Amino acid sequence: MKYHGLIGLFFLSAILLTSCASNELAEKSVEQKKAELYYGQGTNELIKKNYSQALVNLLKAKEFDPKDAQIRNNLGMAYYFREQPELAEKELLKALDLDNKNSDALVNLGSIYMEKKRYKEAREMMEQVALDLTYSAQFRNYYNLAALSLKEGDRKEAFTFLLKSIKEKDDYCQAHFKLGELYTEELKFKQALSSFQEATKGTCVNEPAPHYQQALTLMNLNRYEQARMKLKEIMGKFPQTRFNTLASLQLKKISNDIREQTAKGNLQTEIIKESKTIESPNF
Repeated sequence: MKYHGLIGLFFLSAILLTSCASNELAEKSVEQKKAELYYGQGTNELIKKNYSQALVNLLKAKEFDPKDAQIRNNLGMAYYFREQPELAEKELLKALDLDNKNSDALVNLGSIYMEKKRYKEAREMMEQVALDLTYSAQFRNYYNLAALSLKEGDRKEAFTFLLKSIKEKDDYCQAHFKLGELYTEELKFKQALSSFQEATKGTCVNEPAPHYQQALTLMNLNRYEQARMKLKEIMGKFPQTRFNTLASLQLKKISNDIREQTAKGNLQTEIIKESKTIESPNF
């Protein structure tokens, strides 16, 4: 499953959707009204992943109102999705210059810094956001901090931030999925199964990866029949994805393993460590 580095997990959620006028109480100028129109069109295209058209509209919005931090944030995201990280960083820095408390811009810039392995700067951005008690997407910031902790080799801190993320938003499926991966790496399959089950809810209900990880975990727990059912469910629900092929291969593996173990009079389950090779889904 191809995705832009950390983009699927971090950036898209930090696109500003509100009105772009810098002073809602003041009467808007003709230029600000035009900027708002292009901003809205550009943001809609950004959400629909029409990045080239988003860039066209957001550049027009910037032309009419260059001092609006929200326009500059979304323009930065359009540049990033068009694989222009330097221009993205420039726009995000400008957004923060215009509004140094813009938590969305801080989240986005911190994520870019994390991808560039500028971990100290990334943490500074994210920790600043963590102090914003009014930030409605704090659960995403905690997720980013967990990802940063893993990159820095601190698994304990990563668990702490993932649990904070879920506490902020209990149906945040990305955090549940990452917890499932971490539990799997530690061979804690019961906890992993619970996390992967939670990861199939909410906005991730139509994502195949958490379902597939459930099946692998059931196999690790020697619950072959449930694993079979889950794998067949995946093939039925997601026939056009690579998970259809993966599920088919695992069904054959289950049959072969049971046949071999029955012949030996030994029904011990092999521990499968495939989760590390499965990409985190682009939720």
